[in-house]
Amino acid sequence: MAALSEFDSKKLLSDYGLAITKETIVKNSLDGIVAVETLGYPVVAKLCGQEIQHKTDVDGIRLNLRNSKDLEKAIDELLEKNGEGQEILIAQQVSGKREFIAGYHIDPDFGPVLMFGVGGIFTEALSDVNFRLLPSSRETIGDLIFEIKSQSLLGEFRGEDAVAIDDLIDALEAIAKCGIDNSKISSIDVNPIIISKGKPIAVDALVIMS
Repeated sequence: MAALSEFDSKKLLSDYGLAITKETIVKNSLDGIVAVETLGYPVVAKLCGQEIQHKTDVDGIRLNLRNSKDLEKAIDELLEKNGEGQEILIAQQVSGKREFIAGYHIDPDFGPVLMFGVGGIFTEALSDVNFRLLPSSRETIGDLIFEIKSQSLLGEFRGEDAVAIDDLIDALEAIAKCGIDNSKISSIDVNPIIISKGKPIAVDALVIMS
């Protein structure tokens, strides 16, 4: 098994229509500061490489970077802790109060499977996820979305717009098609998908190749 980096995973998925964060790869703080002139603050800095699948386990994420001083410090810390030569992903920070998870895997008995549920820090705590065999129609994927127990997250929520369900179905279709089209993909994990202004945006992703 081989994992694509977060950057490469999201790039592949975006080619299928999944909305992702605006981002770039740098190798030092100076390049990061220049890159943010295009991205705009606030941003997130993350370690990014094929060998880094769970960035929180290695303290590999810095959030809420609002100026060049914050960014320079964050990148230097990440490189000092994990070694020069590491790639650093700089991404626009997406704000939203709702986070979902979506994924794809090959079940040994049933074949391709699509997963959707409540994501972010609540993924393991709530275990609110459901599955559908693939291929599936848009109607079936819509049913998958509305099967979550936490349905209140799909409507207007704490001052935020209701989720654009058609856009969320599009996101799940993109993940499913990416998996089905690429026979060497054994799994796709997109977590979190943050709802920002009603729209789903993939903030992190991991593609595993067999």
